[in-house]
Amino acid sequence: WAANRDRASAPPTPPSSTRFAAHASARRESRAFLSRRSFAARAMSMMMATRAARAVGVADNHRGRHQSRHRRCRGSRAVGAARGVARGGIRRVARVLASSDSGAETTSSGAPAKKPSDGLKPSLVVDLAKGTVKFAPKRRQRNGGELAKDAAVKRMTFEMKDKGNVTIAQLEEEDVDDATNLVMDLFFKVRPQDILAKNRLRGEQAKRVRMGLMDGVKVSEDRVLLAAKVGSVLVGIAEVSLPDGNRFGAEKLRPKAPADKPYLSDVAVSPTQRGRGIGRQLVYAAEQAMARMGHTVVYTHTKVDNDAAQALFEKSGYEEPAEVKASLTQAQIAQRSSKNNPFAKLGLVEVGHILLAKQISLDSTP
Repeated sequence: WAANRDRASAPPTPPSSTRFAAHASARRESRAFLSRRSFAARAMSMMMATRAARAVGVADNHRGRHQSRHRRCRGSRAVGAARGVARGGIRRVARVLASSDSGAETTSSGAPAKKPSDGLKPSLVVDLAKGTVKFAPKRRQRNGGELAKDAAVKRMTFEMKDKGNVTIAQLEEEDVDDATNLVMDLFFKVRPQDILAKNRLRGEQAKRVRMGLMDGVKVSEDRVLLAAKVGSVLVGIAEVSLPDGNRFGAEKLRPKAPADKPYLSDVAVSPTQRGRGIGRQLVYAAEQAMARMGHTVVYTHTKVDNDAAQALFEKSGYEEPAEVKASLTQAQIAQRSSKNNPFAKLGLVEVGHILLAKQISLDSTP
């Protein structure tokens, strides 16, 4: 009876079509709610991305307002965060550089610290081709011999015969490879019996030449290396051994040059740049460097068959000392007579050398 009463008092069950319409309405309301919530989430993400981008000064507001997908907004936030980290790192580097330039350190908040900063100032090396920024290698403290060379070798610019300019200064570390190639192209020769091993011998000799040049640039105090550049291109080099310094085999040449006097060697000019006066300016720059160091005479050797070198030094005022001429041995005279010997051109016979000297003074005419 109770069950019949409850059934009789309950509202009538709607037909199936009415129930389907109610469920469809509920689903539509649910979708609309979810859509509103998703739109709010996208709008919030877009607003956060735009604010983050504006904070670093790189926001593209127009693009940000029209990015409709949540994943794009999420990507924008990642890009904005990466840019913020990069900009923050650059700002920190800038603060370090500013504190180094001013001689005072800064704290993490940017406030100047009380303790003064000692040591070398950091510098940055920017490679636009690779897109990299890194700290330059620290320069070591220069000793007295190197400071004396720096004071003696002045950067000089000369006008060449064809109205161009050539700059002569000390050889730098970044020019060592170009200088090695120039020396090898001009001075490396192989004997006929070693022709099959030419490449191996050239590689070994180039390694030794490069090590010697790098030693002269970074370590050695007993020689001066000069470089001639047209623009940024290395076109010539010269080397001056200081008194009692290492001459790398030149001390074995006869007639022998005095060990207590400066010795000029390896004056080399690129074949494509010859005839422009670069060799003569290199010789003049070397003489002026020695004159600033207090020397009054410079010695050098040329091969008997090297007509170009003899002409260069003759125009620069070099000549064979009379006492050296008088002391020539019969063997040395015979070597000089072999200048046109075909075996000498092949490197099978030594042609001999000529010792030249010049009195120098500061600011003499090149």
